[in-house]
Amino acid sequence: MAPSSYNTQPWRFRIVDSVLEIFADRSRHLQTVDPERRGQIQSCGCALFNARIAARAKGYTDELTTVLADHDEPDHVATLRLGAPYIPNEYDASLFAAIPKRHTNRREFLPRAVATALSDTLIAAAAVEGATMIRLVPDQKHAVAHLVDEADRLQYANPAFRAEIEHWLVSTGSRRRDGIPFVEKEFGSAMPFTVSRSLHSSGLPDRFGALEEERVNGAPVVFVMGTPTDERTDWLACGQALEAVLLLATTYGMSAAFLNQVLELPSYRAQVAELVPEAGRPHMVLRLGYPTEAIHHVAPRRPLEDMLG
Repeated sequence: MAPSSYNTQPWRFRIVDSVLEIFADRSRHLQTVDPERRGQIQSCGCALFNARIAARAKGYTDELTTVLADHDEPDHVATLRLGAPYIPNEYDASLFAAIPKRHTNRREFLPRAVATALSDTLIAAAAVEGATMIRLVPDQKHAVAHLVDEADRLQYANPAFRAEIEHWLVSTGSRRRDGIPFVEKEFGSAMPFTVSRSLHSSGLPDRFGALEEERVNGAPVVFVMGTPTDERTDWLACGQALEAVLLLATTYGMSAAFLNQVLELPSYRAQVAELVPEAGRPHMVLRLGYPTEAIHHVAPRRPLEDMLG
């Protein structure tokens, strides 16, 4: 139930007694969007954090071993063991309850301010998991919005990118259990025959870039999350920090959308790092706010048996 790039759900699990092993699934690697697999490792970090919260909520300490260097199993990301008996606190219980309620919200948010105290609470939750999260001031937010627009235009002008996103878009009525509901991307009609036509429209890059820029500028708050270095352990830590922030935001009635197109292009990622140096190496850009309506097109989920083994 964790978020992942394009809802690829790029993880596998192996359970042996009281041990959960998490693996990255290379068959779900976004080769154009995520050539370094940074996004995939972050996604696995989100799933790992959910598992840790579940362990605590069910009355066990979460004993975590970060792997990421197992030569026999190179896709082995982490191992989680159920530890000593533990009495869950209110924080554990509230985050566990938020797991099924958390959904990515690509729509615009209400024009309702996010209190500084609440931002500080979210920032502190990220810090506990090893990531620095910076709330952008208006000038920074407008600059990032412009970069998002430019990055969208460049990506959608790339045939390889369009082919990859087309593969992961789910049309109305599809029985797929992964991918992004086409209607949530607001390309137009969500009927199957219009998906390809919309993605190959010459006007899509400009239209979608302008829409994203508008939503960033109108967002109550935009954050950049990063770490001091850029190793795979940092990517995993950032994924856990991201899920901690998303679950906590959910408990406050908020939702988030990701703006990672500016991090998927190296030159734009460098510009974000220069714009927000306090974040270190940026791994995640997100806008948060209060939703205007309930999310009707929830991303589909693969059955658990597909991920075990």
